[in-house]
Amino acid sequence: MKSGHGFLRKYLYIVMIIALIGLADAVLTFLKVNFPLYVRLIPLVLFLFFFFNIFAIAVFRRHHFERIVYVLPLYHVISYILFLSLGLYLTIRGIVPAWLSYALIGIQAASSIFELSFSIYVLTKFGSSPDL
Repeated sequence: MKSGHGFLRKYLYIVMIIALIGLADAVLTFLKVNFPLYVRLIPLVLFLFFFFNIFAIAVFRRHHFERIVYVLPLYHVISYILFLSLGLYLTIRGIVPAWLSYALIGIQAASSIFELSFSIYVLTKFGSSPDL
């Protein structure tokens, strides 16, 4: 087993957990259920996950993993920056269209399903491969 392979597996399991949290968050937001601790904890977890993805890119590069492995961490870093920028822009401008909430819930659910399915795909494709 090549070094770094264990990290890849752990990374993919963490991504699946984050994706499940994202799905739960989308459902809770759609149902208008708010838990005060949950609402404060999730942004912190996602903020830390942003930096974990940057670290994961460095580890994947150091161990010369195949390019497909970079999809999820790059996706997370880019989407975090884009949605943070969009959120800041809309907040500063005071723009809150009625449809925006439902659109963001749909994007979050679709994104979480993509993360979950792609993680499972990479795990099944490379999970037991010693030459990754």
